[in-house]
Amino acid sequence: MDVNLRPLERDDAFALGALRLQQDRELGRASRDGFIVDYADAFLEDFAAYRGWLAQESDGRPVGCLLALRVRKLPTLARPGRAEWWYVQQVFVSVDRRRLGIGRRLVHAAQEAAEAERIRWLRLNSSDAGRPLFDATGFGDPVDRLREWVPGQTV
Repeated sequence: MDVNLRPLERDDAFALGALRLQQDRELGRASRDGFIVDYADAFLEDFAAYRGWLAQESDGRPVGCLLALRVRKLPTLARPGRAEWWYVQQVFVSVDRRRLGIGRRLVHAAQEAAEAERIRWLRLNSSDAGRPLFDATGFGDPVDRLREWVPGQTV
């Protein structure tokens, strides 16, 4: 079947929730009643903060997605304007559609849009399974200054 990619729309909230449910269940997480509705509500509430793409078969079945959170910094004297970068939160392709280039097409769609919109960079945390895709599409290790703090961690 033919798979088409397109930018996310508000009407895709339930499709994204269904894909997230697939991904979580694949990772061994138990599903819960009402998850897809909760996901859709949260996505719609923050819709303007996201960029993303949906991969669909010709019959409308969603088979993959890439979802990125837009992060905007305030201007500084060093950088006029609102510097923006995207944190890629999810890249997922349904098990029965993997190894067909859909993940690569999703990543390329995000990269092309980022270049066109003059986005500073895309960042993500990769699973071991996703690392080959991200390495092949030009992702590398960020600067060594990147640090993280997690509440509740002891020093």
